[in-house]
Amino acid sequence: MGVTKPIKVSIMGQEYNIRTGADSKYIHKVAKIVEERMTEIQNASPDTTSQLRIAVLAAMNVTDEYLSTMKVKNEAIDKLESKTIAITEFIDHKISELETR
Repeated sequence: MGVTKPIKVSIMGQEYNIRTGADSKYIHKVAKIVEERMTEIQNASPDTTSQLRIAVLAAMNVTDEYLSTMKVKNEAIDKLESKTIAITEFIDHKISELETR
């Protein structure tokens, strides 16, 4: 991962020091997405005042999006692999036909 360095981010008024080897801009982007998601949840349910509850719901929401994206990605990979096998078999068959002539 490389050299780790502390990066300070703010999420819903709380300061966090993140020790990471990742790029500072990337970590700030991640923090911004987390804060946006937490704010959406807080605004959608005004009676939700506990930041822990908001954070857990935001984590579940982000995890659901991640898993859905991974499912779509894996389905696309499976389809691509299947088509690649079919094309390879087709080419092998055509080469065999040409070699037997």
